[in-house]
Amino acid sequence: MAYYQSPRWTAEIADCSMPMTFDTYSNCSFGCIYCFSQYQRGIGGAKEHYLAKEVNPVNVKKIKQMFLHPDEHAGQFAEYIKQRRVMQWGGLSDQFDGFERKYGVTLELLRFFKEIDYPLCFSTKATWWTQDERYMELVRGQKNWNFKFSIITLDEEKARRIERGVPSPLARLEAIERIAEADAGGATLRLRPFIIGVSTPTYLDLIREAGNRGATALSTEFFCVERRSQTLKEWMPVFNELCGFDLMQFYIKYSVSQGYLRLNRKVKAPFIRNMQALCEELGMRFYVSDAHFKELCCNGSCCGLPADWNYSKGQFCEALQIAKAKGSVRWDDIKADIESLHQYDWGRAVGFNANSSEKRAQFYGMSMAEYMRWLWNNPQAGQSPYKMFEGVMQPSGKDENGNIIYTYNKERTL
Repeated sequence: MAYYQSPRWTAEIADCSMPMTFDTYSNCSFGCIYCFSQYQRGIGGAKEHYLAKEVNPVNVKKIKQMFLHPDEHAGQFAEYIKQRRVMQWGGLSDQFDGFERKYGVTLELLRFFKEIDYPLCFSTKATWWTQDERYMELVRGQKNWNFKFSIITLDEEKARRIERGVPSPLARLEAIERIAEADAGGATLRLRPFIIGVSTPTYLDLIREAGNRGATALSTEFFCVERRSQTLKEWMPVFNELCGFDLMQFYIKYSVSQGYLRLNRKVKAPFIRNMQALCEELGMRFYVSDAHFKELCCNGSCCGLPADWNYSKGQFCEALQIAKAKGSVRWDDIKADIESLHQYDWGRAVGFNANSSEKRAQFYGMSMAEYMRWLWNNPQAGQSPYKMFEGVMQPSGKDENGNIIYTYNKERTL
């Protein structure tokens, strides 16, 4: 039997509190037309198998060995596992989808992770498992398991057409309520991607309803448009109909980039402020995974984990929170986790896109930790703190070791 290779390092490693991300299956039974996974898996030699919904699970025995004997079996992930850092479960696939109903590999792994009491953060749209006692008996009282439920709108018809095969928004809200009542590590409303014209008519009602049902946090991020994606172009008529305007032209007009289109701060600002104010009213923690307004996160884990969870502090969102609190931030403030977790070769980082010949030549021989330090000290690089947050973290001199000191530019956040 062929097995799927997971975990992997996320492409957002410089800015992610849970850079070790895991998927049970090589495919997802859902067909959400905004899904970025399709742009990664639905290309090249794997395209035919992916689009045909062929699927392979991970090797359960191998995963168990990784976590029981990390030094011998976990490779690059050994230190992460030994330090018991939170693992993100559900990066490219939904671990509770229709494939799980058929094969049950997630359930087998949940039993194992319960036995070793390992901290996990799940991302899902599925609901059936919250009514299945085999799963819920494992979830109840498991304080270090957090569950994020993705919902983009309360509009049943819009959700049905965009999130193909996914349970209704109401069903997902009911699942949030069941998880909240299970007294585990919390339920988070993942309002991502936030799509203007689709999410906007109901987003405040959605947040309020999630809060009323026990969600303790909200994590949001605006939809980005990959202009070069042929798959997305084919689906644009559906988006245009449901949004009520030409979505591609809207993004072209209000984005500063060219290929990968990200809306500018001014367009997003009123929605973000409304969400933040409502979360404060409801007593929910507020998080923004979008590079814009990430400074508004309640702490350095933009996926919504509480500040006292054992996530990685070695990343730029954490640095942003330090800069906001203290006025400035140094490399030394975040380097401890970076240097302890990422001492492996950048060019061989599992799942990390290092395929560009130009990049491979530039960073050849660097560890991932050294690469992240390079990003820190090169403000014009696309994933540097300065560029990533569009000037909210401003270079302002260097420390005694030659590393850039960043100051918090409050004016840029207004």
